[in-house]
Amino acid sequence: MKLSTFIVVFLIFLSGVANAVELFDRDLANEKLTPILPVLKAGIKKHDVSIFEKYVLFPLNISYEEKYVTADGKVKMRTEEIQTASEFQKRFDDIFTPTVVSLIDCITPENMTYNKYKGFEAAYGGIWFYDVVFDDTSKRLFALASISTNKKATEKWIKVHCDKTPKK
Repeated sequence: MKLSTFIVVFLIFLSGVANAVELFDRDLANEKLTPILPVLKAGIKKHDVSIFEKYVLFPLNISYEEKYVTADGKVKMRTEEIQTASEFQKRFDDIFTPTVVSLIDCITPENMTYNKYKGFEAAYGGIWFYDVVFDDTSKRLFALASISTNKKATEKWIKVHCDKTPKK
């Protein structure tokens, strides 16, 4: 996740609006995430972002396995932000690799890690659902905020938490 995104999320939590929002305990958070996952899975199965776009927080953070060296010599993962649902649809096959699809097929609220300040994550940060309040609608829900195509880490998590071998 980019530092700027982290700072924005952190500032939102510090704002009065965020402090006025009740934090979910694990059971209630599970109930809130549960209906979102089948919609996401159906959209992925049909290769149609429009099915689940209302559950996506744009800009959506995408990180890839590829690494690069910055001017100051630091090794970083290649990342990008997807700004719109149409851009997300155009990039569908780049983002929803077989390993990412396997991850999404097996995630449940119960096998994901929950942090009441951040939301749900799985696969060592391979996928994040943030607890957000959308400005335009004031609707509060867990929204897909970040996906990683890091195959090695995701496959390791799938093997431990999903009791199956990822699709090749």
